[in-house]
Amino acid sequence: MKKLLSLALLASVLCTGSVRAENTAEEFLEALNGEFRGRGEAVVELSNNLERVSCKLINAFDAEQKILSIEGVCATTQGKASVDGKLSMVDGKVVGSFLSPFEDSEIIEEISDYQDGKLILSSSFVNKDTGNLNRMRQIVVSSPEGGFNSTFQKFDNVAGDYKDTGYVKFSPSGN
Repeated sequence: MKKLLSLALLASVLCTGSVRAENTAEEFLEALNGEFRGRGEAVVELSNNLERVSCKLINAFDAEQKILSIEGVCATTQGKASVDGKLSMVDGKVVGSFLSPFEDSEIIEEISDYQDGKLILSSSFVNKDTGNLNRMRQIVVSSPEGGFNSTFQKFDNVAGDYKDTGYVKFSPSGN
């Protein structure tokens, strides 16, 4: 089930109802604090078709430790999957897990970049059974209407570039 929702999880881990073009990555993470709902579409791996995705998240920012904890659930017609992540500030950069690790995979690299109100989180992981390397990326930007838009991508080895595989638009719960 986790493989089916892997791209949906990417889109769901970060969300906000009040993200603006924050000056720093820490301000951006702090703006992600709260409860959120998201809706969008994602390519489901086994069928290779777009599926509707819905997510509910509770994000908690600890200002003293500068850590954003993420918990929630995302669902498609294929089923549900838990979301569990943690992002923190270390030496002015965002680090940590934005994706619940897959049972059959090991994360080997996580890279982040924050500039001008856009947070880009990249993750590389190896399938323990096959040894295959997968790379995924999530781009989170504020929405002019409030909330934010999250685009997620998977690296296409044949094309040698990332390809969009879905999006989720988030708003604070109750909106």
